Amino acid sequence: MIRRNKLFTAFLVAGMLGFAGSALAADIVIINKDAANTGLNDTTPATPVGGNAGVTRGEQARIVFQFAANMWGAVLKSSVPIAVDAKFGPLQCDANGTVLGSTGTNGNIRFTNAATAPAGVKLNVWYSGALGNAYSGADATPTTSDMTMSFNGALGTASCLPDSGWYFGLDGNTPAGQSNLLNVMLHEMSHGLGFAGTSNLSSGALSSSSVNIYEYFAYSDTNNKAWGDLTNAQRKAAALDDGNLVFRGTNVVAEASLALGPPPVVKVTAPAAAVGDYAYGEASFGPAATAQNFSGTAVLGVSGSDSLACTALTNPDAVAGHVAIVDRGTCSFQTKAYNAQQAGAMAVLIANNAAGVIGMAGDNTVGDVTVPTVMVSLADGAKIKANVPASVGLGLGNGLAGTDANGNVQLYAPTTLASGSSFSHYDTRLSPNALMEYAESSDLKGHINLDLTPALFKDEGWQLNETGQKLLTCDTGVPTWIPGGIVIGANVYANAKAIAASAAHFGIYRTSMLAYAADLAAKQLISAPQAASLNACFSDAELKNQFNAWGNGLPDPSVPTGPVAVELTNGIALGGQSGTAGGSSLYKLDVPAGALALTLRTLGGTGDVSLFVKVGAEPSETDNDFKSVHAGTNSESVAVSRPAAGTYYIKMVGVTAFSGVTVQSSFVKPAQ
Repeated sequence: MIRRNKLFTAFLVAGMLGFAGSALAADIVIINKDAANTGLNDTTPATPVGGNAGVTRGEQARIVFQFAANMWGAVLKSSVPIAVDAKFGPLQCDANGTVLGSTGTNGNIRFTNAATAPAGVKLNVWYSGALGNAYSGADATPTTSDMTMSFNGALGTASCLPDSGWYFGLDGNTPAGQSNLLNVMLHEMSHGLGFAGTSNLSSGALSSSSVNIYEYFAYSDTNNKAWGDLTNAQRKAAALDDGNLVFRGTNVVAEASLALGPPPVVKVTAPAAAVGDYAYGEASFGPAATAQNFSGTAVLGVSGSDSLACTALTNPDAVAGHVAIVDRGTCSFQTKAYNAQQAGAMAVLIANNAAGVIGMAGDNTVGDVTVPTVMVSLADGAKIKANVPASVGLGLGNGLAGTDANGNVQLYAPTTLASGSSFSHYDTRLSPNALMEYAESSDLKGHINLDLTPALFKDEGWQLNETGQKLLTCDTGVPTWIPGGIVIGANVYANAKAIAASAAHFGIYRTSMLAYAADLAAKQLISAPQAASLNACFSDAELKNQFNAWGNGLPDPSVPTGPVAVELTNGIALGGQSGTAGGSSLYKLDVPAGALALTLRTLGGTGDVSLFVKVGAEPSETDNDFKSVHAGTNSESVAVSRPAAGTYYIKMVGVTAFSGVTVQSSFVKPAQ
């Protein structure tokens, strides 16, 4: 489950043996479980936004869901369809957090017999149903979906953050205060695909006495042991061992330097007793904290007998023009920041009341916050408060944000157990923020960057598409994904299917895809060679194939119907035509009513071609109205006396490879 401050994943476990199967791009099938006029079937009118052409809330939600499914489907390989039960429902929204989404798997699989287990599988380790099926090449539970996903249908209503709401766009341009549904769906689907542990964290007990594949790679730095080698008591403690629980998969470790940067820190330069770098979490409200807007002298913000800043500060003269340090607790983060701002603070530093740091969501119950707000840990906050006034600023630390000394990536293990959030997420120390952190981050761009999640899936045994993304059979030359998590190719595929499905006719699809390709190039999301290969997949012929496969099949009413063909001009020769043996080129000529004669011919060049002609449709060697087939020559001609009016399609087929051939068509116009 994803919340503004928590996530939850539930697992039901089942055992099954299997056998190796072939791997194809995964087909993730969305099964709508909502009732009429609710959730995915909500008929409330909506304005298209951010590439989402839906005209009702339900339609827009379905488009986002299918977009997420198509993205993960492009990245992962499986010959077995992955079924997802989907719905919106009444999820938690109260002072303890807002649940945005929830996912549970409907059955896990493990392989126990080395003689029958698929190649590469780890014996006696639980796998998510989707991954277990991909390994075995067969659906272990064909009458049951692989996961169940639910999303908060009340978000943005009077009962749940009324000033918030879902952003249904597919472009990552989420307005301030809203939650990006695509990011949340990509996150939740990842849980169902295998990004989650199954142990009982309250007791430390393993599920069915065995680790799952996610837990197989978890490691306690404190105990220097893998998760499965710990005792129940040690596992219970490790889940609360902030900063010392890590994921050791070789792909995640190798790609960490590609996805992560140096840790952002609060730098204290004076007094000497407080000098150092302090990790921080940032608020989702107010301006982003930067080195330019977060620096100066830090002082303690006092509100009566405490420094909680839940009421107006009582020392505004000391706070004005400085960074106010206040404590977490009792009231919302946004209330604290707002009260400090009202006292004249230029920035706000919140000291946590627990170990570690978190991102801070707003509650929109007070006025706008216009100053940057960050949080440091309980211990770090106490150290800074004991040495105020202090000189503070923001900067970058050393190493990679979110890794231990050995380069392993940290998992979320707060000192207070967060049911459903602890352990089954990347730690909040990762920077930039990762898709699979426990809390929603406003800077995520899941539509083009899945960061370290594909790497984790690869460690677990998923096969990933690592070549150029294909649109049907056309290779775009744009990688589906690249190490570090950039997924432009998957975005191309998901956009093509979404645009085709919503386009009223082929002309709209053609225009939209050409504009989309130009935008990718303009934003430098693809290289010049990639742009050229992508545009080759956006030729009229390829676009028509795509629209026929994914769209509604309606032609563009503003252009003539029929096959995509090179248009010939009466009496004008078209030279320089070439092709391969067995290859073909299609041309067309519009012949008016009353024409006295029509001549179609090929001549010159090298090789051997044949000519086939049909009125109103594409001809073939067996289905044609006229043909000219002479062995060993390029000189072919078709003459028609008093031709019927219409569009004549001319197909030139290479008997052998040919080049330099001229195609000529002419008709005698009726007397004027």
